[in-house]
Amino acid sequence: MPTGPTSPDIEAQDADPAGEDRPSPTAARPAAHPAEPADNERWAWRARIRRNPATRGPYRLAVGVVGALLLLLAAVTGPLPGPGGIPLALLALAVLATEFEWAARLLNGVRRELVRASDWARRQPGWVQRLGAVVTVGVVVAGFYLYLLVLGVPTWLPTDVRAPLLSVPGLT
Repeated sequence: MPTGPTSPDIEAQDADPAGEDRPSPTAARPAAHPAEPADNERWAWRARIRRNPATRGPYRLAVGVVGALLLLLAAVTGPLPGPGGIPLALLALAVLATEFEWAARLLNGVRRELVRASDWARRQPGWVQRLGAVVTVGVVVAGFYLYLLVLGVPTWLPTDVRAPLLSVPGLT
């Protein structure tokens, strides 16, 4: 997320009403492991880029281009079998969120909805969870079958894999 130099009013918000200082939410946390640098050391290179007006613009442009390319790649790989589209779109959003506030808000919204859906699924009875798993597997198998039905069984598959697929009704 975009950060800038702290302003006096932000520092004033960190002061406890009783007059005691409390740790700032932006203060660096200690490293989790001795070999791992603290957060402020880990991202120091980015802070230097942001402070320098000559590098800030090109850096934001580069982040935007990388994020846009990942989004395009997600759109291209989305219809293909496999998990290409969604993970790439989330990765693109994460890259863009490092420099653009709109992307950070969107990514936080996606996270919030995923947590909400996960909490909802955990609250359901076991039979509903199992039914959801069976329906998910059914949709994946049906999608795979339709893919093979429309495009045919790939010739590059090994014979041991290709032969059983060709015995499925409708596949050639």
